[in-house]
Amino acid sequence: MKFIEMDVRDEKAYELAKEWYDDVVFTKKLKLEESPDYGKLKEEIKELRKRYGKVAVLVITNKPSLIRELKKRNLRVLIYVQGGNMRVNRFALETGVDALISPEFGRKDNGFDHVLAKIAAKNDVAIGFSLSPLLKADPYERASILKFMMKNWQLVEKYRVPRFITSSAESMWEVRAPRDLMSLGIALGMEISQAKASTSFYPEKIVKVRC
Repeated sequence: MKFIEMDVRDEKAYELAKEWYDDVVFTKKLKLEESPDYGKLKEEIKELRKRYGKVAVLVITNKPSLIRELKKRNLRVLIYVQGGNMRVNRFALETGVDALISPEFGRKDNGFDHVLAKIAAKNDVAIGFSLSPLLKADPYERASILKFMMKNWQLVEKYRVPRFITSSAESMWEVRAPRDLMSLGIALGMEISQAKASTSFYPEKIVKVRC
């Protein structure tokens, strides 16, 4: 079984994750309020690919049109979108990005429903279940986030949406071993085999097809 960490956002976190995983995707955060300098972005991605091999960009924006624009540029990286804004959540799924990370992020609900689950399944967009927001939340917030993640897992399972579990580590202190990520999956309601698939089978499928 090949374990893959799909979202690590820091150099030291990447080096630590490489000790535990067969493959690691390095993620560049990309906050967009307007169109970026694509020439500069392509050069940055080229350097990241030389250094890390498999690279993703995490798009953080409140302007859905920028997601489509970025996807059309054929940047040869995985494209993730940070969840939270409901319009952005839906647009990311309709556009067919590689993954929507934490649809519930910063929300008072789970940011995902049966309509969005069907769109995700149809367009083969993975839902990323991220540990990072749980680590940064207080106990009350953590309970709410877990409740929303559990609801999202139920929808992902029902509609057979691609999925993965990730640390989304922004420092070496947030990196977790595969067993720990699988424990998160089990806490969300996954069976052991489903938790394993969310750290191995589904990530490997995404990386093989798109990296």
